[in-house]
Amino acid sequence: MTDCYAKNRRNALDKLGNYDCCCYPEIMNAFVYGLNDTDERVRAEAADEIGDAVRSNRCCCSPTTVSALTCALADCDRGVRRQATEALEACGYEVVDGNCDSCTDGCGNGACGTVPTAAEPGVSTPAPAPAAAPEAAPAAPATTEPQAFFPSRLHKAPRKSNGLAGLFGLNR
Repeated sequence: MTDCYAKNRRNALDKLGNYDCCCYPEIMNAFVYGLNDTDERVRAEAADEIGDAVRSNRCCCSPTTVSALTCALADCDRGVRRQATEALEACGYEVVDGNCDSCTDGCGNGACGTVPTAAEPGVSTPAPAPAAAPEAAPAAPATTEPQAFFPSRLHKAPRKSNGLAGLFGLNR
């Protein structure tokens, strides 16, 4: 996975696909790692091999793998997105396109799944929900980050760094 040439990294993933993911579960980590490659052909091969592994053994579809494949749905390459979609469908998930052609909830304003804003003419905003009494409010559950090994697609505010330690991400 650290080879200089994308062709060799893609071939390595292809060869790992010959092994059974139930007997060798660590190959799924290599496939998830391959989804983060800089070359789109390697990412597509990784998603393809995940799909092949899951089709042969559904037990290989872990939350980490699903999370990484979900992130791959936002890839800039169409082939990677197609392979990630197929792999998620092999895991038993239904991947729904976000267009309004398939809108069945009768939203009527052409914006499926979105909350209308006051800036849109002729659309009223829904009334806010009534506030709950403070003594009856349950504690909010702690949110956890997904445990997949993929870079965040969101831009975060830069951290303050102290000298060279911040250069290498050693500040925590």
